[in-house]
Amino acid sequence: MVHSYARAKGFTLIEVVVVVVIVGVLAIILVPTLISYISKSKLSTANTNAKLSFEAAAEYCVFSSNNDAPVSVGNYNEICLKSKKIPDEVTYDGKHLEDALLKSMGSKSSKAGYASISVNIRGVPQDARWSGKPGDKYVGSYPKRAGEVSAYDLSY
Repeated sequence: MVHSYARAKGFTLIEVVVVVVIVGVLAIILVPTLISYISKSKLSTANTNAKLSFEAAAEYCVFSSNNDAPVSVGNYNEICLKSKKIPDEVTYDGKHLEDALLKSMGSKSSKAGYASISVNIRGVPQDARWSGKPGDKYVGSYPKRAGEVSAYDLSY
């Protein structure tokens, strides 16, 4: 009587365990790195949006000043850039900074964000901040860029 044992096809338990361990080690190494890249990307986006809001405010302040209507000194906090109606035209009378920001950066999207602008005694922007929502941990700043998460608050 001759027994013929057919060789079973597939992986052994040891081979499967080794692969699972290797994948686990790679995940432990890669996940924190990827999370770090995501945080840096969100902060970079916030800084870029802060720069855009600063430039829009600066343009508005210059045109208003040229019309002998400088923008008042102060802090314009948490201007919501989400709007159902984006203004077609902006009146450069020193009183419509919010309209200028909406025209430049406004959107109907919920991701439009919030901007805060500080106007100095010369009637020009001194600092701008932007975040996706109030209380967001990614707040960008310009001209001094935020370099880490939670470095700034949106309000002055």
